[in-house]
Amino acid sequence: MSVSPEQPSKLEIVSSLSSRGRVMVGVAATLGMFLSALDTSVNVALPAMTTDLDADLQRIQWVIVAFIATQAALVMGAGSFGDRFGLRPVYIFGATTYLAAMFLIAFSPNLETVVGFRVLQAVGTGCLFAVSPAIAASVFSNERRGLSMGFAVGSQALGMFAGTIGAGLLVGWIGWEWIFLGRTPFAVIAIVLGTWFLQSGPRSKEIGPAFDVRGAVLLVGGLICLIVGLRLGRSSGWVDPVVLVLLPLAPIFLTAFWHVERSAPWPVLPGYLLRLRGFTVACLSMFLANFGIFVIWFIFPFYITDSLAGSALTLGMMLATLAFFNTVASGAGGWLCDRCSYHPVGVGGLSMMATGLYLMSLLNTESAIWDVGLRIGIVGVGLGLIQAASYSLMLGTVPSERFGTAGAALALSQSCGRVLAVAVIGGIFGWRTDYHLAEMVVSFDANGLAFIRAFKDVFIIGASVGLLGAFVFLIGGWDLAKGRIDDEILG
Repeated sequence: MSVSPEQPSKLEIVSSLSSRGRVMVGVAATLGMFLSALDTSVNVALPAMTTDLDADLQRIQWVIVAFIATQAALVMGAGSFGDRFGLRPVYIFGATTYLAAMFLIAFSPNLETVVGFRVLQAVGTGCLFAVSPAIAASVFSNERRGLSMGFAVGSQALGMFAGTIGAGLLVGWIGWEWIFLGRTPFAVIAIVLGTWFLQSGPRSKEIGPAFDVRGAVLLVGGLICLIVGLRLGRSSGWVDPVVLVLLPLAPIFLTAFWHVERSAPWPVLPGYLLRLRGFTVACLSMFLANFGIFVIWFIFPFYITDSLAGSALTLGMMLATLAFFNTVASGAGGWLCDRCSYHPVGVGGLSMMATGLYLMSLLNTESAIWDVGLRIGIVGVGLGLIQAASYSLMLGTVPSERFGTAGAALALSQSCGRVLAVAVIGGIFGWRTDYHLAEMVVSFDANGLAFIRAFKDVFIIGASVGLLGAFVFLIGGWDLAKGRIDDEILG
């Protein structure tokens, strides 16, 4: 059965609020996405944390891995719980947990406690990430859903921008602890807004199907085994005993999850959602976009610092350029989705992202910084457009009672794309670097030349993945877009 992209969605959150109350609810939603995206600051602070916590490069990466694994594993359960018992308690719990984690991380005495409290932070971030798009969708009418999603993903991009710029300043001035403490005022505001303006819906007071605890636990187990297994495989080798245990366990857990979901009264991931073309197209497109673009986050920094001899500030400005154009394009993309449908916006966004990645593959050691910024800006515009289009398509397809699940599915798609990009493209990058070194005559700058050639290879792969995503959105979203146009003509 198909669900129209224009299906009405009346969420309980803002059913009885004034115009001012609706504005505050919208601010709460955008603040939730903003907080969830501020974690880009941790990448900037890793060198300082490594020194201060007496860690090495391999151990410090668990600050990132533990966070990503936990957030990805929990976000679907948080979205489903919000749909069943109301978005308000999930939002408030997420913001409160986030606030507590900020203090605990900042005052942690060693790396082990930092990693442990990063898991706590991931719980809070996953809750905010899951329900904030659903809250944003409730503020606007169906005819302006694209604009609401543009605001939501735009605030996420703004968080990346603020995190990148703010981290460089805070770490340099007063220490890495303040990239966590500096977020506490925003978390406090989120708690206040959630408590005062988000309303509990009647569903949370009715007797209904129990939450699918078994499914949530199996999904968490499967995703953690997969993500941690891939991470250890890259660092310790694919024949490491722990890797050989974790990776085979992942499909076992996920198969059991799928079996449990078929009979659960309130499944974490209802099977009928997977039969909705809009749901699958949005998730697959978001996965491919993040898979293709994540080369910027874990390979591009070495190009700036090593190949161009740029400073940390230069790197921060380049990543901030990406985030800035992402922010602007997200809002514009949401508006365009309402004006001319999500279909051309999504196809155009992925095509532009792929074009930008290809142009970046043409960079070399002689490239000017302004030229690099221009090319990464094109990527940012494309990413903003596809994010707005994917969220608009998703929340215009699923029933309103599953908006939390829908937002969580897109968040999970992003996380999976990033994790697999590190494992797959990271491995390809290492292989291509060795390959280019082997075919070169030994010279003073052989390593640098091999890096540039491998850099070109993986960015071409990223561009190809972006084009594949554009094709998926073009073909998969065509019937949905055509149906919407036909409805408007008949209307």
